[in-house]
Amino acid sequence: MGRPKDSDRRDVRALILEQAKKLFYEQGYGQITIRKIAREIGYSPAAIYLYFQNKDEILYELHNEGFRLLYEYKMRVISDGVEGPEDRLNKGGLMYINFALDNPEYYEVMFNMPEPRDFMDRQQKSGDVGERVDYAMLSYRFLREGVQGLLDAGHFPGVDVDTAAFAFWAFVHGLVSLIIRKRIPYPQAPTRELAHQVMEFFMFSMAQRIKAAVSD
Repeated sequence: MGRPKDSDRRDVRALILEQAKKLFYEQGYGQITIRKIAREIGYSPAAIYLYFQNKDEILYELHNEGFRLLYEYKMRVISDGVEGPEDRLNKGGLMYINFALDNPEYYEVMFNMPEPRDFMDRQQKSGDVGERVDYAMLSYRFLREGVQGLLDAGHFPGVDVDTAAFAFWAFVHGLVSLIIRKRIPYPQAPTRELAHQVMEFFMFSMAQRIKAAVSD
C-alpha cells in the first residue's frame, strides 16, 4: 500500500480534530486520551500519532482554528459598516455572542479549558512555529481598537484601554458561558434572543452613563 494522498491525510486529520473537539466538549479535556479519540473514529492510537504529537497538540490546533473562525465573525462588523465607536462595540459584542452560540464546542476549547501552554512553549523553544497567524491576538486587538475609539471620543476619561477592554470582554464571556453551560437560574430559556437583549441593556446603560457625563 502506498502513502496516503495529501487529500486523504487532510481528511483523517480533520476527522481527528472534529471528534476530539466533540469529546473535549462533552467529557472535559482531562478525561480524554488519545486512545479514546482513536476508538471513536475507528483508528488505532498509533495512527493518530502520525498526525499529532500528543493530545496537547490537538487542543492547540483546535484553539487556533477557533480563533480563526472568531476573527472571521469579527471582520463582518467592518464589512457591515459601523457608524461610530459605540456602534462598533455593540456590533462586535453581538458578533461575539453569535460566534459562541453557533460554535459552543470551539468556544469551550478556546476559553473554558486550560490553554495548551506547555505545548506552545515547546514550540517556541524549538523554533517550530512556522508562519501561523496569531488570530487570538488579532481578535483582542479588534476589541481593544473598538474600546480605544470610545476613549478617543472623550468617554470614560482616565480609564486605561486594556482595563476597559477586559471589562467588556469579561461581561460578554460571562454571558455566553452561562448560556452555553445552561446556568441561567430563572425560567426564561437561555436563548440567543436573551443574549442579545442583555447586550442591548448593557449598551443602553453605558450610553446613559456617557450622556450623564457629557451633561455634567
